Amino acid sequence: MAILEVHNVKKVYTQRLGSVRVTALSNVSFTVEKGEYIAIMGESGSGKTTLLNILAALDKPTSGNVLLDGTDITAIKEKFIAKFRRDNLGFVFQEFNLLDNFTVRDNILLPLVLMGLPQAEMFKRLASTAKNLGITDLLGKYPYEISGGQKQRTAAARAMITEPKILLADEP
Repeated sequence: MAILEVHNVKKVYTQRLGSVRVTALSNVSFTVEKGEYIAIMGESGSGKTTLLNILAALDKPTSGNVLLDGTDITAIKEKFIAKFRRDNLGFVFQEFNLLDNFTVRDNILLPLVLMGLPQAEMFKRLASTAKNLGITDLLGKYPYEISGGQKQRTAAARAMITEPKILLADEP
């Protein structure tokens, strides 16, 4: 069963008052089955980040559509898109985007707080996720006190703790 379907996605950027058009993506189509891992590779400027932004519902394609578990994310109204992302997508950013004034524990728990989960459920998920990623001993530390690899695992834990339908990672 496909968890992600990308159909004929095209992205064209218009520059200089419409006189210059740059095609970043041209009729991209693929499917991802539930439980499948994929990597999008290519040289700089090939459209990887543009595609990732469209898959993350951070940008809309010029044409085509993207279905996540049967929902056309390209048709979701702007006022509902943040909730959709929070409830369905996990993100691991290249720069990690950890908050330096939050402990590792608080960085990981933040999306669950935003979701309004009961505290008992939050701490149950935290214990399991931290154990699985080998970062239990880091929970009381701050991002500036841990290594790059530990920051990467913290960012992955934050993305995974919400139990998203898909996890998107930008060169982690």
